[in-house]
Amino acid sequence: MPHPTPDAAPLERQLVWDWPTRILHLALAGLFTVAFAWALLAPEHSPAFVVHSALGLVLGAAVLLRLGWGLVGSRPSRFSAFLHSPAALVRYVRDAARGVDRPTAGHNPGAGYAAWAMFLLPLGLVGTGLAMGRGLHAAEEVHGALAYALLGVVGLHLLGLAWHTRRHREAIALSMVHGRRRIPAGTGIAGARPVAGILVALGLGAVAFLVARGLDPARGTLTLPGGAGTWVLKADKGGDGAPAAPGHGDGDDD
Repeated sequence: MPHPTPDAAPLERQLVWDWPTRILHLALAGLFTVAFAWALLAPEHSPAFVVHSALGLVLGAAVLLRLGWGLVGSRPSRFSAFLHSPAALVRYVRDAARGVDRPTAGHNPGAGYAAWAMFLLPLGLVGTGLAMGRGLHAAEEVHGALAYALLGVVGLHLLGLAWHTRRHREAIALSMVHGRRRIPAGTGIAGARPVAGILVALGLGAVAFLVARGLDPARGTLTLPGGAGTWVLKADKGGDGAPAAPGHGDGDDD
């Protein structure tokens, strides 16, 4: 007897998100929230503001890990699962407005486009943030615009989650905690990839440790390991903001 197609199959609670996807999703959400709030609350030219830049660097590392997992991860987490055409997005919005849309394993077209924005905008934030540290003050306006654009995308994403929760009577936001959703039978994943999750968590933790270890809030610099140099994360008022040479950060009096 043939299996029913996803459009006709009954909905069952199944595993959809593996551990690396869940860990990186929570890391991206948490890091952006804290970095954005820090930028609003910390005085711009205070030593504490450099923590915002450090959080941004760890956020960038989390995005790169997620992009890598998009190539080798479980099926719903791969890029191929949320590469939707504009026509597919239009059909999804039309079906949702009519109340005839069905849950799918992974990202629907609306969430897929939001995911791409939430991958690419943080990379732009990291790039413009580093450019500001190098004294390219014109990057400051772009950096701010990207930050608020990402905030807007996150807001739309949260509205989409709220709509899905109401429409399908499922607390979909919790799926990124326990990994399960109500989806058509036979479309879930076989395993949660816990070993890969541990490796991803250790990798991101190592990046956070190295950034915290090399951070000098008083100078506004980050010293990279292995003789890779010292970078200015925040240009001083009136300074050129150029990155310091390895071992020759400003403030050395010997």
